Amino acid sequence: MTFVRYVAIQLLAYGIDMGLFLIVLKSGLSGPIMANVLAKLAAGIFAFIVHRNFTFRVAESSAIRPQAIRYFVLLALNIPAASAILALLLVWIAEPVAAKFIADIICVALTYALSKHFIFTGQQKHPERKNSTGVGV
Repeated sequence: MTFVRYVAIQLLAYGIDMGLFLIVLKSGLSGPIMANVLAKLAAGIFAFIVHRNFTFRVAESSAIRPQAIRYFVLLALNIPAASAILALLLVWIAEPVAAKFIADIICVALTYALSKHFIFTGQQKHPERKNSTGVGV
């Protein structure tokens, strides 16, 4: 169930990411790489807040600061990685939006695994219920 929540929130964050990317790109404020960086920062702030409270249901505690640090370090690593993949794809794909979409898909699974296992590791507010087989429902 956590992965389903993660994907749902990532879709919303992706709307922010792609929307801001398009606004910055189409307005001529910058090229695709800088537009990508700005869009990912905005989406990252949104995603941290919602993933912490909804996706991974971390209980309120003093753990927010170390989680925020770990999350934004991950974001700081993700942005250049995604931008490098985007730059590489732009060599073969002329349309920046299509190249960005493919680059972002490549980064999603890794980001989920790192978020789940290294960032939001605190006590959950409402742990997922387990059925008799020990599988979350």
